[in-house]
Amino acid sequence: MIAMLVEIDGERVVLARVEDWSILPLHINARRGGGNLKSADEPDDLEFSVGGLTEPDSENICHHFRWPRRELRIGSTVKITLVDVAECDTPTKRYRSDAEVQESPFTEEEMRELRRKDYLELKKEFEGSTDG
Repeated sequence: MIAMLVEIDGERVVLARVEDWSILPLHINARRGGGNLKSADEPDDLEFSVGGLTEPDSENICHHFRWPRRELRIGSTVKITLVDVAECDTPTKRYRSDAEVQESPFTEEEMRELRRKDYLELKKEFEGSTDG
């Protein structure tokens, strides 16, 4: 079965594929404009992600699936090799893709980390504030 072997800076990151895939995209994102811009040419963050969407199952329901995102830096090398293998890495998260049942795209660990980041940003904003 076809799969995508991803290596970042020489380290194996993921062997991505699921049996019932319909779309299996890989993304390299550079984002800026989040208010933390250091210079006109420097992005706020760089990241790699892989995930996708399944074919409809017997109940005509598709599912999203994904593996953890990875931060990149200037100079990072991302190597993608198409391979034919029997086994792949299990996705970190698989969730329904329909309006009827809304499932979170995040694991409990990821939700906790998002809340921690929000907390730290709020703490930084209000630390030392005298207006309550």
